[in-house]
Amino acid sequence: MAITRRHLFQAGGAGLFAAPSAFGAFEQYLQPASRSAADVRKLVTCCGFCTPACGMQVTVQDGVATFVEGLPGDAHGAGHLCGKGTSSANFFYDPDRLKYPMKRTNPRRGLDDDPGFVRISWTEALDTIAEKFGGYIKNHGAESLLFLSRNSPDLLTRLINALGIVNRVDHNDICFTADQAVRKYTTGGKTWCEDFENARYIVLFGWDLVAKNKIPAVKGILAARQKGVKVIHFSTNQTATSRMASEYIPVRPGSDPAIALAMINVMLTENLFDQDFVTKYTNFHQYESEIRSHFAPYTPEWASPLCDVPADVIRRIGQEFGRARGMAPAYKKTLTANYTNATQMSHAQVILQILGGTIDREGGNYFARTHSVPGVDTVYPRPANPPKTGRRIDGRDKLFFVNDVDQGIFATLADGMLRRYPGMIKGAFINAYDVKGFPQPLRMVEALKTVEFIVTYDFLPSDTVMLSDIVLPSSHQFESNDIITRNFNAKYPQSVVRQAVAAPYFEARGTGNLVIELGKRLCPDYFKTPDGAWISGSTLLNEKTKRAGLGETFAEFRAKGIVESPAPFVPRTNFTAPNAGGKCQIYVPQFKDKGFEPLPHWHLKREQPSAAYPYYFVTYIPGTHRRNTTQNCSILHEMMPTNQVTIHPATAARHGIREGDPVRISSRVGAIELPARLSRTVREDVVLVPHGFGHRSRSLGNAANKGARDGDLIPDLTPEEMLALMDFGGSGAIMDAVVNIGRA
Repeated sequence: MAITRRHLFQAGGAGLFAAPSAFGAFEQYLQPASRSAADVRKLVTCCGFCTPACGMQVTVQDGVATFVEGLPGDAHGAGHLCGKGTSSANFFYDPDRLKYPMKRTNPRRGLDDDPGFVRISWTEALDTIAEKFGGYIKNHGAESLLFLSRNSPDLLTRLINALGIVNRVDHNDICFTADQAVRKYTTGGKTWCEDFENARYIVLFGWDLVAKNKIPAVKGILAARQKGVKVIHFSTNQTATSRMASEYIPVRPGSDPAIALAMINVMLTENLFDQDFVTKYTNFHQYESEIRSHFAPYTPEWASPLCDVPADVIRRIGQEFGRARGMAPAYKKTLTANYTNATQMSHAQVILQILGGTIDREGGNYFARTHSVPGVDTVYPRPANPPKTGRRIDGRDKLFFVNDVDQGIFATLADGMLRRYPGMIKGAFINAYDVKGFPQPLRMVEALKTVEFIVTYDFLPSDTVMLSDIVLPSSHQFESNDIITRNFNAKYPQSVVRQAVAAPYFEARGTGNLVIELGKRLCPDYFKTPDGAWISGSTLLNEKTKRAGLGETFAEFRAKGIVESPAPFVPRTNFTAPNAGGKCQIYVPQFKDKGFEPLPHWHLKREQPSAAYPYYFVTYIPGTHRRNTTQNCSILHEMMPTNQVTIHPATAARHGIREGDPVRISSRVGAIELPARLSRTVREDVVLVPHGFGHRSRSLGNAANKGARDGDLIPDLTPEEMLALMDFGGSGAIMDAVVNIGRA
């Protein structure tokens, strides 16, 4: 019997689904829906893709995260999310996620070797790690272990310190270490807060957060422009930030320090600086003679041929900036990290803000007002840590100011492992870092091959995972609980909850759980409470919540979602630069005491174009993706599945290159091939390649073998090279390469 619409309508109402066997095989599909309503909730949490951690609401139906949207009232996102944030659920449910602990069975270690992973239990994984790491410390000292990880969360820092680990290395040299070191000794510390909304004039040196979809920065720049504030964007290529600015000024790569030095010259020569702030809160008058004489040669006419910006334009912007008391923000991976002259750029940039009187002032760069959330060492006092003795594999000990801010150096790590101290590292713990994040990634692969035992804790089967002996599946933000204090828009304290909105994915575990379990096995006395019980992550979080005044328990804070403590913004009158008498330092005597420059000098970037390599190489992180993490996310992969090389049409014509042609890009350390994209948004002397692509792991269903690694073109560094170039802030110089191009 054929079923028609007439039959269905004749059945009518509930009788339709109760009709007997006339429906035959279709009966199972025509049963009435369940009378019980689905369990649908909207839960407050915050994004985990980048530092601003914008607030979000997640719709959860029957335990499944189904929809993600911005959180109204959040100081960072203000109800908005970027594409990465809105793809969070898709990323969370990636079918290629690491699901359970695994161990390697194939002794060959390489990107093209099948690891032969087999599933193991968490107990076996943790016991194996503890046995191996404990043995290395006993037989070779703590210097034999490498922790490739940031120094957070605090439980992980406690484990690292309790073991006396010397070699904790992170990526901040290619991010913001130089600026962090400079800011510590000039203003008292690096801060992420920029009061764009109240700014009077804004100069952006390579700062590109609008194009990177950093919502707090986008909101701020938009607010400033809507008020008619002038925004100047110096950049090697035209981006979304350039289009939002009042003026976009193309500059020669690595030449921005010349512009900043010339602007300081104009402000000093014409006395266009905040006399009151400079007199009360800086060491300007103590070193006025040295400061004025130092900057006197750095005129706009001197700078112009170095940066390709007319002298009258530099002079005008210096005058406008000085009269308006402007701001010149520094962020991550900008001119304060990209080149070997980044330390000087950081220093010049902060001097511009000091002279403008905009340090911890409305309309400037200010220090975050936050809730005081205690760390684990405060909640549960620990025994004394063992001394950290041994050799630094990255040579950081040769760079006093990098050591001082406790950041490791990616750019020098492979050199240390392969040349300086070969064989020293016996065991490595890698926390969500991929080899593509390093200059010369293949050299880093060779360095990791020298390590006897590698543990990687990660979310996806990255290239680093494929080199590992033990693999541990990490949790996603949707499986995590934490307190996130606002540190971008933070004129008064505001904290937002990060809460688990869905059940853990297979056997994934959070960092806190992993660290506590390793601590029990490796250094048990450091992971006990005063009454002798093991530290519990949930109890610790409750105690942090209570002591921070956010609620009696974390559950209470979670129910609130956001806790604000409104208070008037009171500018600082005392600054915390070391041994500076509570003042900001323009002239930094501590730099001079260590044999470096107390005031910023002009230094060329390390590599200059030549006949063999006539073009500047510029790389960037596209706003579509989070570094090299999200290329496998199906939504973001559809938006940007691979990278291309962008060159100016005139440059392409010289080489006979047309749109879409395969192009070979070569530097002194490597070569890659990518399809050409022709655009007038780049200078004729620039070759532009997005970062994050070129995954080799065959376990990544979408991202595997898509695009090329930009890092293959970037030379790494040695500590000696950094010192010779006066890069005492330890910049990874990820854009110092020069390249040649041709049809592939």
